[in-house]
Parts: sequence; C-alpha cells; structure tokens
Amino acid sequence: DEVHFHEVGAVDSIIDIVSAAVCLDDLDITEAVITSLSEGSGMVRCAHGLMPVPVPAVLNILEKYDIPIHRLDIEGEFVTPTGAAITAAIRSGGKLPDSFRIIKSGYGAGKREHELSGLLRGMIIEPEEE
Repeated sequence: DEVHFHEVGAVDSIIDIVSAAVCLDDLDITEAVITSLSEGSGMVRCAHGLMPVPVPAVLNILEKYDIPIHRLDIEGEFVTPTGAAITAAIRSGGKLPDSFRIIKSGYGAGKREHELSGLLRGMIIEPEEE
C-alpha cells in the first residue's frame, strides 16, 4: 500500500524506472548485455552525512547481482542506486559477442557536472554469424 523512497525524490526515481521500462518495451529489447558500470571515487553528501562512493545501496546491488564495477580516477558518484537497480533488473549477460553489427545506438546524459561526462551508451546489436 505504501512505498518509501529513501534519499531520492519519489517522482524522479519513478520517472527513471518507468521511462526505462517503456523504452525497453517499445524497442522490444529482450536481452541487455552490460559489461560493467563505471564509478567514481570520493565522498557524497546525503541525509546521513558524508558517505563513500559507491554508496551502500549501490554496493549492495552490485554485490547481490554480481555486476562488475570499473573504478574511475575521478571524484564523484556516477552510479546511483536507481541506476544500479535498473541494471540489476535488465542485465541478461556481461559479455558482448566477439563480432556484431550495430543496428542503432544512442546516448543519455546525466545532469551532474564532473570532469568526465556522465553518459550512458546503448546499442542495439546483431551478432555476426561465424
């Protein structure tokens, strides 16, 4: 009957989750290969004070769903709990085919300003027959 969103705006998280679901459904995506997530370093301020990056919610999701993380030598949070949760929900594999054709590609950009852009790249691919 009730859902509590801790540390995030309920509307923002719901929009992110619903938007991801609608896009995946509209594009008829049945598999999602996510090789790893790239995360920064340092500390982030939240309701409980300063916390190390990645924050505990992200760590728990990455650990539980065995999602590899690539550490960046850049201060800042690049993987949010919502992003980690969406990754865990849709990830069907962690290795791209050795050879494939790119059918379509696109990028999404985060709003936070860092020395490295917070970009998400998506590709619809078709494996090459060997």
